[in-house]
Amino acid sequence: MIDDNPNKVLLEDEILEDRLSQLPFDILVNILNLLTLNEAARTSVLSHKWKHLWKYTTILDFDASGVLMNVTEDTMEEDRNWYIYWVNEVLSSHRALYIDEFRINFDLDVSYESYITNWIYSAISRKVKRFELSFHPAVSWQTLPEIYTFPQVVYESLKTDIGLAHVKSLRSLIFDSVNITGEMLEFFIYNCPYLDQLDVACSHNLLGLKVVGSELKLKYLDIVFCNNLEELELSCPSLLSFKYFGPIIKFTITNVPQLQDVSIGGGVGGHGLGNGRVLGPIVNYFCQLQNLELFVELNEESIQFPKCELPALRHLTFQICARRCSSFLDLTCMLKSCPFLQKLTLKMQVSQYSSEVRSRHQFPKHFHQNLKEVDMIGFSGNPVELELARYLLENATALEQLLLEPWVFESEATIEAAREEARKLEEAILPPGVKLYIH
Repeated sequence: MIDDNPNKVLLEDEILEDRLSQLPFDILVNILNLLTLNEAARTSVLSHKWKHLWKYTTILDFDASGVLMNVTEDTMEEDRNWYIYWVNEVLSSHRALYIDEFRINFDLDVSYESYITNWIYSAISRKVKRFELSFHPAVSWQTLPEIYTFPQVVYESLKTDIGLAHVKSLRSLIFDSVNITGEMLEFFIYNCPYLDQLDVACSHNLLGLKVVGSELKLKYLDIVFCNNLEELELSCPSLLSFKYFGPIIKFTITNVPQLQDVSIGGGVGGHGLGNGRVLGPIVNYFCQLQNLELFVELNEESIQFPKCELPALRHLTFQICARRCSSFLDLTCMLKSCPFLQKLTLKMQVSQYSSEVRSRHQFPKHFHQNLKEVDMIGFSGNPVELELARYLLENATALEQLLLEPWVFESEATIEAAREEARKLEEAILPPGVKLYIH
């Protein structure tokens, strides 16, 4: 029987109509920006209109960290060549006049210098806003390669009138395993009026850095593993977040009224808490912090915490490196200085612990009335961890949840043993109203 319903025919025509392609060009490009580069390129087969549309995307994120997880010594060269080909192919086809984000993230050393330098020119010529070069080595078995150095010739070209015009759009700069000097970084800091993020990691050439100026817009500053750094000066009213991980340096900090988030560490013999050391000048600003992360070295000796109050602190994180440690309860001394603390995170690496856990009677009860959430990452179920967990369950009167999460890199047997210890904790002393999450 023939269906002569005109409404049904109209409905079928509407279904067949490609309304998405009728959207304005800029909106279609914004949609593609939500996809990965490979996903955006695949849309070229949809229709003639979509064939070249992906070439106008303004986010060029060449993140291949997933590939790095499967890299071996035998495949490294092949994988690097594949990465070089991928970036070059996309850039040769790309047609956008401006770039919002340009990100390189792969294990490349100085032998690929010419390619990397060309990518820098390509990104800067299109007035990139967020720029990242990350060349952190993928595998630990490698001898440390000679890392890429930000070229002097590029730096000199940026100081020209044309170069200055191209970098003024920069908002974020990230350099990981890139040798870059303090002079070059200060050029970006003082000549990029919208720069609000600067991250530098593993730069051997960074000896000193000054971030000083009432007109600066910088909000986020990370300096990590720059092991030749000798001096750092901060005076930046806009600064919200500061992270430093590295050796003891000459450090000056003034005029940071908005500083809220601080992360401090330095490994063995470095900064952080351990052997009575702390990055001194930062302590003067502890009273205004909302989030604080500290690297802690624990051993058989007690930690000397700085005498300070943290009335605004809401989230405290300890990165714990423990060697022959007899107790974690020293950490609770710091909690007493944070009366309004709501979350405690412990990232634990315990290589050894003393066979005799220190008696808890040395640590009188102190009720933590606002602490609601505790995360113990790297939980292995050893006595020093269990002792701290019991202390928190007994003294955090507002506690709502306790997360115990073993390291995913451990063997399945080790992880299951940790989970079994966690379940014993749940059966023994879990107070009413507290949820225990075991990952």
